[in-house]
Amino acid sequence: MKTRTRAAAFAASIAVSALLLASCSGGGGDSAQAEEASEDNKPEKLTVAAWMDFPPDLLASFEEEYGIEVVVNSFPDGASAQTVLRNGLSSDGAGLSDVHLIELDWWTEMMAVPQDWVELPEIDDRWVDWKVTQGSADGAVRGYGTDIGPLGIAYNGAMTGAAGVAGDADAFAEFIGGDAATWQSFLDAGREYVAMADNYFIDSLSSAFQAAINLLPAAFEDPESGDPYDMAGNTEIKDLFMTFAEAAEDGISAGIPIGHADWGAGFQNEQWATVVTPAWMAGIIAENADGIDGWRVSGTFPDGGGNWGGSFFSVPATGDNTGWAVVLADHLTTADAAVQWFHETGQFPSQLEAIESADIADTKNEFFGGQQLGQVYGELAAAAGDAAAGGYRGENFAGIQTLVTDGIRLVESGGATADEAWESVVKNFDALGFDTAS
Repeated sequence: MKTRTRAAAFAASIAVSALLLASCSGGGGDSAQAEEASEDNKPEKLTVAAWMDFPPDLLASFEEEYGIEVVVNSFPDGASAQTVLRNGLSSDGAGLSDVHLIELDWWTEMMAVPQDWVELPEIDDRWVDWKVTQGSADGAVRGYGTDIGPLGIAYNGAMTGAAGVAGDADAFAEFIGGDAATWQSFLDAGREYVAMADNYFIDSLSSAFQAAINLLPAAFEDPESGDPYDMAGNTEIKDLFMTFAEAAEDGISAGIPIGHADWGAGFQNEQWATVVTPAWMAGIIAENADGIDGWRVSGTFPDGGGNWGGSFFSVPATGDNTGWAVVLADHLTTADAAVQWFHETGQFPSQLEAIESADIADTKNEFFGGQQLGQVYGELAAAAGDAAAGGYRGENFAGIQTLVTDGIRLVESGGATADEAWESVVKNFDALGFDTAS
């Protein structure tokens, strides 16, 4: 990334300040929470809370450009970051960083009180439109988008070929249903695979089920009222649950999702042949399956494809350095930054310029057999269309999703039948005492 002189950097900060002030005067409301970023109030350091590795040049370039050190408050995973953020918001900002990375699945919960967050200046034509919509609350932008998670299926062609079901990319695509692929055809392929092989078809059906949930327009809550649907009467979720739970009963899954202590060992032991793989997961697979040949990403996905995950950088309104924190959030989400994130972590960008960059589309991934993953995931995102935006996520989405995916895990572990697991899900949901949508 190119850097600028100190004089140019100061001019840039004034320009950002002008944008902030324009936003305040034009939008009204609580946007005045963002102080003006100027030389007079420049801090020595800014903190950013996240759970992933930062491209080293990205932080160094900010310090060189603005003379402000950036300290990363790193968490082992998103759940840990979510807990700290939830606690900080409930205690008037205690313990919060200047900038926080917020994951899509718990975005709505964190934005329950939009005034907790600085209204960010709009930046035209940086992101795909639906990413800006996702990152907005109460009619204002509250988060600058990082990545999106177009959905793909990673598969080990050596393993599927050895089982005699699919030896190359075209054969694998047809094996799971081709252009007409559905979750049912994908799971039926899994049943066929385990009948021919001595290992599992997939790492975790709870993960696949989560991906399927993301394709629904309103899985758990009424978009009009925000109230959860009654689980016992949620036939769409029950039908989907039973589809996956019955496949779990048939033993196609190892029951080991990403984050499980044995997930890396499962790759090394060639314990499964497929993984539902949003773009951000490809790099994690490459790290865990290092030395294991045959892994590729299919350009075919059930039900036309969709999106899983993606995050935003947001600025707590209680911070002491909100103006400069906005400058940092901007810096971390430019198109140049997105290209750096792609090379560092494999995250697929939400920035339009980066998506169209040859530096992403043409980059070959050595682990995945020289595949141009940027191009593969770009095509998957394009094929998903509007579904890539995901469905409605209310304040209780993340918690309810965990409850139902735990039901799939119960079947995978052999602790319940599909019917028993669904009864358990309904019972646990009812115990939460929600006022449900009528």
